[in-house]
Amino acid sequence: MIFSLAWLSLTISLGIWWWVLGMRQAKTISEISKTSESRLELERMNRMLKLEGSFFLTMLAGGGITLAFLSYRDHKRSKLISDFFSTVTHEMKTPLASLQLQIEGLIDDNPNLPITKRLEKLLKENKRIESRMAKAFYLASLMQGEPLYLETFQAEELFEHLKMDFPNLQMEIQSESKRPIRGDKRALESILKNLVENAVLHGKATQITIQSLNANTNKAHIQVTDNGTGFQGEWSQLGEPFLRHTVTSGTGIGLYIAKKLMEKMKGKLILKPLDTGFMATLELPSLS
Repeated sequence: MIFSLAWLSLTISLGIWWWVLGMRQAKTISEISKTSESRLELERMNRMLKLEGSFFLTMLAGGGITLAFLSYRDHKRSKLISDFFSTVTHEMKTPLASLQLQIEGLIDDNPNLPITKRLEKLLKENKRIESRMAKAFYLASLMQGEPLYLETFQAEELFEHLKMDFPNLQMEIQSESKRPIRGDKRALESILKNLVENAVLHGKATQITIQSLNANTNKAHIQVTDNGTGFQGEWSQLGEPFLRHTVTSGTGIGLYIAKKLMEKMKGKLILKPLDTGFMATLELPSLS
């Protein structure tokens, strides 16, 4: 929207300047000319310049106004979509959490019944939907440009819920660094959860290692590695949204959101292939 308005202002200004300059030149030449034939020819050219210049400016202004209108319409449509995502994800949080508690209660009360396996599968699907809704929430917040809540905390605080979210996964936590990091805790938890989900669902990983590393710089590093199959698609396209690299791969929204969230926290997400598995490094601002 801002670009279209700037383009409109610039092009109209240039057009007016060109038109005024042409009029001045035509007037000067007309005053210099002595013969009546020359004056008639100059008057004809002057009229032509006025008509063509007016047409040019009209088309230029019309194109700029159309561009501004289309940009405004697309911006409004984008805002409606992001508002819809925000509303849906907010409204779905409570029923999904309630459903999860009820399923977990049924499993705990009836651990040996034949229906327990079906309940466990239902619980798994509920968590998968909850994860998708979290991605939609962050995608909507990124589209709206909402700020993150930055705070200072220890990296170990991010790892507390990961083992609870993946109880059947062999997960090793290594905390080498005790330096506090600065970021949005909720966003970082979502990023780590997404990385682990990708490793399990798409990389078929059975073991995850998460390390909080020491660094000699003013940056903190959290490294996630797995023993899965790694990434099988085009490496340069990794993290592009709505792009499937293989039949079994995801949509890329999770990594796209992770990269954008890291950028908003003045950090970055570094992805690297391994001989066996995959490695992702979260680089964040740190306090000495």
